[in-house]
Amino acid sequence: MALTSFVEVDPSSHFPIQNLPFGVFKPEPASPARPGVAIGDYVLDLSAVAAAGLFNGPILSNSDCFHQPNLNKFLELGRPAWKEARATLQKLLSSTEPILRDNESLKQKSLIPMSKVEMLVPMAIGDYTDFFSSMHHAKNCGTMFRGPQNAIPPNWFHLPIAYHGRASSIVISGTDITRPRGQGAPSGNSAPYFGPSLKLDFELEMAAVVGPGDELGKPVDVNEAADHIFGLVLMNDWSARDIQAWEYVPLGPFLGKSFGTTVSPWIVTLEALEPFSCDAPKQDPHPLPYLAEKVSKNYDITLEVQLKPAGEKDSSVVTKSNFNHLYWTLTQQLAHHTINGCNLRPGDLLGTGTISGPEPESYGCLLELTWNGQKQLSLNGVTRKFLEDGDEVIITGFSKGNGYNVGLGFSSSSTTTTTTVTYTLRNDQPAPPTSAQIPIQSSETPIPITVHVPQSAAAVKIQSAYRSHLIRNLYKTIAAVHSEADEFQRLIQRQETVDAVRSSEREKLRMNEALMKLLLKLDSVPGVDPAVREARRKVSRRIVGLQEILDAIVQVDVDGFWGCGGGFGRDYWNDVVAEMEEGVCRERGGEEMERFCAEHLGFRCLQRFLSQP
Repeated sequence: MALTSFVEVDPSSHFPIQNLPFGVFKPEPASPARPGVAIGDYVLDLSAVAAAGLFNGPILSNSDCFHQPNLNKFLELGRPAWKEARATLQKLLSSTEPILRDNESLKQKSLIPMSKVEMLVPMAIGDYTDFFSSMHHAKNCGTMFRGPQNAIPPNWFHLPIAYHGRASSIVISGTDITRPRGQGAPSGNSAPYFGPSLKLDFELEMAAVVGPGDELGKPVDVNEAADHIFGLVLMNDWSARDIQAWEYVPLGPFLGKSFGTTVSPWIVTLEALEPFSCDAPKQDPHPLPYLAEKVSKNYDITLEVQLKPAGEKDSSVVTKSNFNHLYWTLTQQLAHHTINGCNLRPGDLLGTGTISGPEPESYGCLLELTWNGQKQLSLNGVTRKFLEDGDEVIITGFSKGNGYNVGLGFSSSSTTTTTTVTYTLRNDQPAPPTSAQIPIQSSETPIPITVHVPQSAAAVKIQSAYRSHLIRNLYKTIAAVHSEADEFQRLIQRQETVDAVRSSEREKLRMNEALMKLLLKLDSVPGVDPAVREARRKVSRRIVGLQEILDAIVQVDVDGFWGCGGGFGRDYWNDVVAEMEEGVCRERGGEEMERFCAEHLGFRCLQRFLSQP
């Protein structure tokens, strides 16, 4: 008789009682994070179940692993604890077990609608490695860049190739991804392109979550590696293909990959996937002994990618693949990772690499689907070569059982941008006249602008528009610092401020600290343009002048400059400033005097620039 739950589960749901994937969630925004299990449209709060004393097995009865903000402590306990937890939860949620089913108070407390919770990355990821385990993906990429004769390098068939990724930029499904900036390959004898990536791509992947690690210097046997893998998540390892292509020789991916990786919130355990295990592809040549498995298996997991273009209501399926297309198995990947003595730790993430199949409709990224932009995808009347700002990528995965699904849910994220233009590259469009300008954003609300230009012209135009926007923002930062300097000058014109500085060393130090903070703000402005550097230098010189005046207040008798009634008039103040500046200039030479004189005129020019539309 099939196992059923007292919680109503739709037959199409990814989360029946046969699955029970683990995740971490917040029931309310201000609530602490806690572990949970998905059942139908609900999340079972494991901290509430544990607090009720329902984890009463020999391993978990005295453990606080379900009172943690992540799953790492549970992962570290290993397969016996995982099996105990799964057996307990399946019993508690079964339709024939009254302990939770008939306890209305506990049921109300522990079963929370999935629509009301906030899902988080379920584990603290110390390290992240991304493999390159699909032969079809390797062959397609190699053919594009090296030709069919040298498509797959000889070492690929002897070891699972991988690179070390960036754990800090791994985010949960639903998190927007900002279009990265970086360098692209130069055209002809020109300098390398710098600006927003023009070839933003998704990658259909899955990733293994590491359970117990291994000691440094002690590799994991390939036939025992499964005991170190808790389960799988869906993963989208976003890629900037133009940045990646320019930077990856000789050390491999860097900025083209490290800007964002999205994972699904639910970890499906290997126990739940066991009914869907299948033979792995035959490996030729036979792997070296440390990678030779007694039983070499993959999993039959149907994978699909949908792309929803910005501004469109409907998404289109662009990829249908399967986990069983992987050449190198999960256990081979983990064993190879540790063969040199490298120690893995609970919560580490091992990505499979892009999962592509043999047919064009099973290719796992836009790089392959459009053959590096040589052809377009048609999406309900909208075309794409690579991702545009606002596009949404939705990855789903599930295994079909007898009357139920074991699914991973979905991984969904949209692309955003820090630039002020969106763009569509169409090679059949004529180049714009040389006088054409791309508008740039002049308000806080993004204004999307689509520019139809050839790719070669697009790079130049987008770079120019972005640079203008960047320089304008840098000028605004400098102007804000100058405004704070104005406020500081007005402050030290006051008699009570002068008295406080003269009578208290602490007050003088506090004011010096305030001026130092202004200088640090200026130091944070990058000198990307000569005009920016000059404006930054002028305002910096003014702040240094205020520091010198602050020092002089203590040392110089300025009583003769007070106005009638004890007020410190602006005319008298200007005379004091002028005299001090002249003294400094006499010591430092005529060139410095010219800079002081140009300072105020230069800033007025800057204000006029900022007021232009």
